[in-house]
Amino acid sequence: MTAPATRPGADGPARALAFVESNLTGTGMQALCLARSLGLRTLFVTSDLDRYSVDPDTARTIRAYADEILHCDTQSPSAVEKTLRTCATPVAGVMTVMEYYVPTAAATAHRMGLPGLAPSAADAARDKRKTRVRCAERGVPVPVFRFVQDAAGVDAALAETGLPCVVKPVDESASIGVALCRTREEAVERVADIAGRPTNSKGQPRVPGALLEECLFGHEVSVETFTFEGRTTVLGVTDKLLGPTPHFVELGHTFPSSLNEDAARAAELAVAALDAIGFDFGPAHVEAKLTRRGPVLIEVNARTGGDFIPDLVEHATGVPLLRESVIAHSGGRPDLTPTRAKGAAIRFVAGRSGTVGSVPDPEVMTHFPSVVAFRAKAVPGQRTTWPSHSHERLGHVMTCAATAEQAAADANAALAHLAPSYQD
Repeated sequence: MTAPATRPGADGPARALAFVESNLTGTGMQALCLARSLGLRTLFVTSDLDRYSVDPDTARTIRAYADEILHCDTQSPSAVEKTLRTCATPVAGVMTVMEYYVPTAAATAHRMGLPGLAPSAADAARDKRKTRVRCAERGVPVPVFRFVQDAAGVDAALAETGLPCVVKPVDESASIGVALCRTREEAVERVADIAGRPTNSKGQPRVPGALLEECLFGHEVSVETFTFEGRTTVLGVTDKLLGPTPHFVELGHTFPSSLNEDAARAAELAVAALDAIGFDFGPAHVEAKLTRRGPVLIEVNARTGGDFIPDLVEHATGVPLLRESVIAHSGGRPDLTPTRAKGAAIRFVAGRSGTVGSVPDPEVMTHFPSVVAFRAKAVPGQRTTWPSHSHERLGHVMTCAATAEQAAADANAALAHLAPSYQD
């Protein structure tokens, strides 16, 4: 099993795990706490600590659980490597749970001879265009797509995809910039907006342009996997609940999927996609649509899923996915053996256009025994809108029950009591 990491004062030398940036909530802060609980010295590497002050809970967690806060250019693997090599405590691993910094963490680990994903695979997963090209070359079903930069490119792409189509950036996350376009004019406008932005939402430079691809019709799922020593383990398939178009905001997840045969085919697709990009280490979150022609790849995320999906996996199977990721990245052997067979679900609060009048008393959640976690972020007087991406959601509720169907039903019921009321 896993060789235990040690802390200062315990038997054996201290070892450190470096985190390159983080999400503001969810897996990012959980991973930091887990590393400390495993006896690792935690190094938080960031180019701008102030960005985390927008969420007071996150800022407090970083101060409480990061043994050292290191400042450098986190978009540069050489800068991160140079910074980590100055640490007094030997660095056992480098990881991130933040989509935008997966290539930096992988490249840094590779340069330092530490466990990690092959940099070429991290780069291919981060760029949706590269993922599609690699997978298409190896026969993995992907949407009909083109990378376009202007109106002429839109016209050429639409001749292949038809309408409606989907336009998206190649390098964003959380559904940022993704939109269904029903007319040529909408597609041209969406492409121009994305192509006109020289950087993504995290300030990283990008090649001007956008993916224009066919609209896939069908139920969406994600496949949660872990690759170690040449073997990819499928931990399960997640049913996803999407909000209305033109956006594709995820409003819920249920694990495991109730679509047994389709889920099995989606799992096969996910493993084939990972093989196609040379994925060789760690967790992955692979999204697919279940269409009339079978499962079709949406994207490969070279990390644990967001939206607390690792928590759903743990509640349902007993596999602490995020903890095992920390263990693997720090040089240990992950244990991916399920210890139970239950179901878990999460539902997200979507606001509307208006001003929040009041928010529910959190005590109302005590009436739902299957609720294992929740958060309500709306406050009276706050202006909200219907979410166009995940960061605009207003909270969540998570449940665990004997079956996935029961967990989903319970989450839906609890969600109705977590929504804010509006003044107008």
